[in-house]
Amino acid sequence: MVRAAPSNNSNRGGIRSDGAQIAEWFGSIPFCTRYLLGTTGLITLLCGLHVVPMYQLVLLWPQIIQQFQVWRVLTTFLLSSLSINGLLQIIMLYQHSLALETEEFAGRTADYAWFLIFSMLSILSVSWITGSMVHSYGLLLAIVTLWALRRSEQTVKFFLGFKFPARYLPYALMGFDCLMNGGQPPFSMVYGWGAAQAYYYLSVELPAQGRLNYIPTPQLVYRMFGMANRTGPGSARTASSGRTAGSQRPGGDGHFWGSGRRMG
Repeated sequence: MVRAAPSNNSNRGGIRSDGAQIAEWFGSIPFCTRYLLGTTGLITLLCGLHVVPMYQLVLLWPQIIQQFQVWRVLTTFLLSSLSINGLLQIIMLYQHSLALETEEFAGRTADYAWFLIFSMLSILSVSWITGSMVHSYGLLLAIVTLWALRRSEQTVKFFLGFKFPARYLPYALMGFDCLMNGGQPPFSMVYGWGAAQAYYYLSVELPAQGRLNYIPTPQLVYRMFGMANRTGPGSARTASSGRTAGSQRPGGDGHFWGSGRRMG
């Protein structure tokens, strides 16, 4: 008796189902986090496979000014390494950006985009002086710092199970990065930390004290991303509510870190 060969239709259907689930999950991620995750993953993959030379994407001001290679002011924030450390960096970026965009900035894509733009501009302004070339860790620290400022008393887990309040997380990450790089100061991360601190003070703490928000979200950004109802003074919620917001939400219960050898 001859039996028919098993059909591959079920396997193909499973592959399509898995692909559809991944696409559905990716499409459900809020806009800014989806953009950061997708572009960082894609650019990292292209550079890791040597499809695109990393040299063409790092921040080099002479090439930007003289040769109009303006894409470098964005790609410098989207470069990671095709390694375990790079994967952990992308995971942290996803976790903390998602938490901010779905909690503090829920329904206010323009305000969150302005925070990212403000952080990038701040880091770029410092890099003009220092000449640093890769700032993906700087943008990550800006996101993590704002996340920590809004959850200062939440307990987080760090490397080897160490636990401490979230307000110390940015310093732990910078210290660990310095240790992993043989004592080399994590300059880009410091720039990101400073950008987030400045944003929080100017847009949250001062308005909470009844003073002006000195860095309101520009109308151009609202037109680009859409206007939304504001839930408090400034571009984020008030300091008193923000420091405890999301204390019971996921996004920072565990942290794994180690940037390895820094690019650039």
